Amino acid sequence: MKKSNLPYFIFFFINVAILVSCYFYPVSRDEFYYLEKVNTPNLFTEYYDSYVRVNPRIGQFFSNLISRNIFLEITFGLLLFNGFVAVLFLNIYRKLPNFRESKDLRKFMMIAAFFILLLSYFGEMFYYTPFSTNYTLTHLFYLIFVFLFTEYYIYRREDHLNKINYILLVFFGLFIGMGNEHIPPVLLLMSFLGGAYYLFKNKKLPNLRFIILPISIFIGYLMLFFAPANRVKEKVVGKSPFDIETASYLSNFKNIFKTYFYYNIEFIIIGILIIISAFIFRKKLKMSILVKREMLIYVPFLLLPLFIVAVSPLMGPRLLFFSTVITIIILYKLGIVLQEYFKFKFCAFVSYAFLMVFFIFSLMITFHANQNYKFIINEIKKEKLKSDDVILSEEFNYFDDRFGTRLNRKILLESGKDYIDENANDNKSMELNLMNYYHLKSLKEK
Repeated sequence: MKKSNLPYFIFFFINVAILVSCYFYPVSRDEFYYLEKVNTPNLFTEYYDSYVRVNPRIGQFFSNLISRNIFLEITFGLLLFNGFVAVLFLNIYRKLPNFRESKDLRKFMMIAAFFILLLSYFGEMFYYTPFSTNYTLTHLFYLIFVFLFTEYYIYRREDHLNKINYILLVFFGLFIGMGNEHIPPVLLLMSFLGGAYYLFKNKKLPNLRFIILPISIFIGYLMLFFAPANRVKEKVVGKSPFDIETASYLSNFKNIFKTYFYYNIEFIIIGILIIISAFIFRKKLKMSILVKREMLIYVPFLLLPLFIVAVSPLMGPRLLFFSTVITIIILYKLGIVLQEYFKFKFCAFVSYAFLMVFFIFSLMITFHANQNYKFIINEIKKEKLKSDDVILSEEFNYFDDRFGTRLNRKILLESGKDYIDENANDNKSMELNLMNYYHLKSLKEK
């Protein structure tokens, strides 16, 4: 195989692997809500009900749209992965990749490999639709905002910004504002600080588009923050966002570090190695002053969300996703200058090998999990013929014993072992959805 054709072969393979992995990805946690695929409600009515009662984030609309159709699921998974890596490419190289050029494709896959290596919960962010729509999709737009912000305030370029139609800009801002509770406030604060500095230095207001965009984000965030569903969630957890106790706040900071240590140890180790190497050889590395300023401006983007996440009564790696991705961009930029200094020549081939191995594992793990899901569902159907009170002899167990828990967890959201318990009277949401879909009186394990 010619050297110039190898990137295209790897690119084709990983895209096929993503399609197949999305197809085999087992029904997990909130996806049991979407078992009913025939009598689907009106999407706008369903989202309005969610806005009032359950989840007001705009990503929930797309979760409802995509999760009931396997063709939409695999198509969305493919587009999301390529789109997300393309936006990482945009922030790193200040341009979108040209897939007709093998050089750009090689860089694209090196970024993909580095990103997947450092993200220990890849599957839940790209295969599991409730998270891929509510978090990964919205974060893609946050990263576009970060690009526009650094392009305008650091590089003093307005080309990309001026190409955005005002109406589109308003919808873009509203979408960002309604994305998640913990990132839009950071984007708004950075917009205010960037605009204030620009006004102080230039004695004039920034580009009108960078006034309209933060205002749109603010309006969207108000629509999210004051949504009736958030009042419902506050009653469930028994806590308001304004109920900030010093002890619990500091405890949540400890939980943030524990979450990173448990879920992202590769991220910590490789990050420390790159930062130490960059510090030791800092005087010999070639980095323009603009790139240094850009990397400096990333620091508040990655730190500020952590102060907001610490207020959350719930903790999970998905809440740290934005800070993790911004850090990965910083590390990759440092990696580029280190590579140029040390003249590493095999980074691309190591990336290709890693991607091949990772997605082979992805195929094997998702296939095994899908087989387990089908086995349990078939047993429910079989037992249903005997009685409406179904007792299962086996449990959901998506993890493949041939691989360690860590690798299974990198692909799958969870093992599913606790989806069904031995108590027929105490039913979790997964059990209730299965009972409703298969018209059961009770469901439990032996």
